[in-house]
Amino acid sequence: QYHRCQWLARPHKYGTATSSRNHHSLPVMSILLVIYTILMCHASNAFTPKSFAAVARPRRTPIHLEAALPTDVEGGKKRHKSPTTKWIACSSTKEMNRAISIYIQEGDVVAELGSQLRASSTSINEAVGPSGFSVLVDIERKSPNVKKDQDRTSAMRRNGDEIDFYTDRSTFIETKGFEFWRHALFFRNDVRRSKEGYNALVVDMSTVAGNDLELTCISLVKEFVALNAGSGERDNPCRVVIVKSKSLHSLARRLHHAQKVISGSQSIIEERGTSIIAAVGVEQYRQTIPFVVRKGDVCCEVGCHLGTSTVLIDEAASNSRKADVDQPTTSTGGCIGLDIGTSIIRSAKQKYPMVSFEVGNGFKTGEISKLTSKHLHRVDSSRMLDVVYVDIGGLSGPEGLLEAVSLLSSIANALEPRCIVIKSLCVRRLASSIVPFSDVWREMKALQNGRSSD
Repeated sequence: QYHRCQWLARPHKYGTATSSRNHHSLPVMSILLVIYTILMCHASNAFTPKSFAAVARPRRTPIHLEAALPTDVEGGKKRHKSPTTKWIACSSTKEMNRAISIYIQEGDVVAELGSQLRASSTSINEAVGPSGFSVLVDIERKSPNVKKDQDRTSAMRRNGDEIDFYTDRSTFIETKGFEFWRHALFFRNDVRRSKEGYNALVVDMSTVAGNDLELTCISLVKEFVALNAGSGERDNPCRVVIVKSKSLHSLARRLHHAQKVISGSQSIIEERGTSIIAAVGVEQYRQTIPFVVRKGDVCCEVGCHLGTSTVLIDEAASNSRKADVDQPTTSTGGCIGLDIGTSIIRSAKQKYPMVSFEVGNGFKTGEISKLTSKHLHRVDSSRMLDVVYVDIGGLSGPEGLLEAVSLLSSIANALEPRCIVIKSLCVRRLASSIVPFSDVWREMKALQNGRSSD
């Protein structure tokens, strides 16, 4: 340590001081700094040569991100995750009113789009109570003619209804058009709202948009939840979205989470129409094959890439191998792989010569039908295809939900397969969130009947 102090005391040839005063004051300050460090190190019993390195070059303490994450009860590491907003899809006004009475709680702040100030609006305000609040929004419309078809117009709002409608806990807003709902709910200064945001959203899609628009409804709900969460610095306050939409209700009844199907906790009901299974990752995507594909099924994989999954599906569906891939076969079952990449299809054919591959666009359902019938023939003609697997780039991640739902609807309506399996994170998230209220009500009634019988 003495030699180290002597080095600090010597005038250094690379020093920046030029005057004699600075030349002599610099070593003095250095010596004082060294003495102070020695005393502090002795006091903390940490007197080591490395202590001096900390003076000349302070070491930064590394920040471990894991330490900032909240932990669970058992002390393990757990990623912070905002609560998921439940989508409750209703097929009628009666179902929507029942859902409101179940899911809306006292003290909630609720937004309603397509408000007619009738049964649903009344149910909302009764549920939130005096401690809650509601913002009721509808487009400007002419008051219905009471003398004509009074039964039909009894559920419609009339001018002046808002004057005495729960003035202590609700605000009614009329907008020029459907697209102004964002301004009405989030950007008007004269609207009373909670700083934490809305706890629930109630939407009558056919009333507010003029028709039951499935994609518009999905887009609206996603945008509402995003605006309600603000900059993302807080947890999502929206607990539930109640939607009256027959098309969304139909989708909710047919949409399944792949892991629930594989584990057996969710069963596929074919009577409901084309079932849709949403998977994430290649492994989970392929794990669905034993639960979906049957011997003799005519299958197609859209976005087959090099054909590994196509071969697995073909093996599960085929009753016998095909002698010549270029000739139609009367043997039942099999799978064809489609991809837009010419070189990819060429490689797939070379790798798996006994399986059919063609260049095709999955968004053109006519191509799917034409190319499948070219290679695979059905014994019975009840449907063109039994199972369609979809693995398209851009739809497998968290974005692209509207495009994915549009593709699924096109395939289901045009080809009418028994089941569609899609590798898509955004669709699986929807499967985790959306619930058909008819199933909820059926389970509640069954539970009540079980209790009454006991």
